[in-house]
Amino acid sequence: MSVILQNGLLKRDAFIFGEYQLLQPTLNILIVNLMPNRLQTEKQFIGLLMKLSVNVRLTFAVPATHQIKHETEQIVQNYVTLADIWDRHFDGLIVTGAPVDRTKFEKIDYWQEFKRLLAWRKTHVKESLFACWAVYGAGYAERNFPVRHITSKISGVYRTNDILNRRSTLTTGLNHITMPHSRYFTIPNQGLPRRLKVAGDNKLGAFVLRDELLHSTYVTGHLEYDTETLAEEYQRDLAKGIVTREPENYLIDGQPRNNWAADADKFFVNWGKMLLASTKNSSVINLIPALN
Repeated sequence: MSVILQNGLLKRDAFIFGEYQLLQPTLNILIVNLMPNRLQTEKQFIGLLMKLSVNVRLTFAVPATHQIKHETEQIVQNYVTLADIWDRHFDGLIVTGAPVDRTKFEKIDYWQEFKRLLAWRKTHVKESLFACWAVYGAGYAERNFPVRHITSKISGVYRTNDILNRRSTLTTGLNHITMPHSRYFTIPNQGLPRRLKVAGDNKLGAFVLRDELLHSTYVTGHLEYDTETLAEEYQRDLAKGIVTREPENYLIDGQPRNNWAADADKFFVNWGKMLLASTKNSSVINLIPALN
């Protein structure tokens, strides 16, 4: 279906991505984009959300208290801040990862806003999805699952080898989940409450968690990544003098290999079905979106 941009860097190039279907519902989704390359992240999530069976209207936001270091003027002009959305309601919320998982939470400039966002979503959003660092931050702030900082970076493409919850809508059509990971934290698989488990690995920890009480999905990796993204991150680490291993299970004859795209597409289609089901009886679903 189509993705309709309310704002964002890509709105300068295109207002609607995909094929708009007039008689299909339109879901309003807020993406809090914490990644340094926001244009790349916009493209990645739009590509996945276009696979949904409904239209999607996207709004991009950044924390008002965040000191933006990249494309500052463009972000200020094309994004809303969290201060602009506290009185608004959305069908879905996506919070991206952020390269701050080696920084103490209380030292992150937008930490207080992030905690307010966690509380806000409980009354203003039908479904939430957290990726990578956002999972780490949510687990630490809300204490509903354990998080552990690690000193050696998990970097590579990994496949779950167990604990696929077949009863979860998120795993429909999936026998396993392959995804890129780039993180300095883990969520221990063993000892997690059974109700939260969707997919994981006893070595690397949980890959996907689902908390039905909070209507929240947690993905510890980056299903949205393009083929080259891990390689680009690896080169940035080396340029900064960060000692890190070459991403595992990723390079074939020195070239990146994408073997997660199909799983990513299915997972987001499943999340879209979950989101649509949660909003079917709600007035926030629009059959005809506002196009300006």
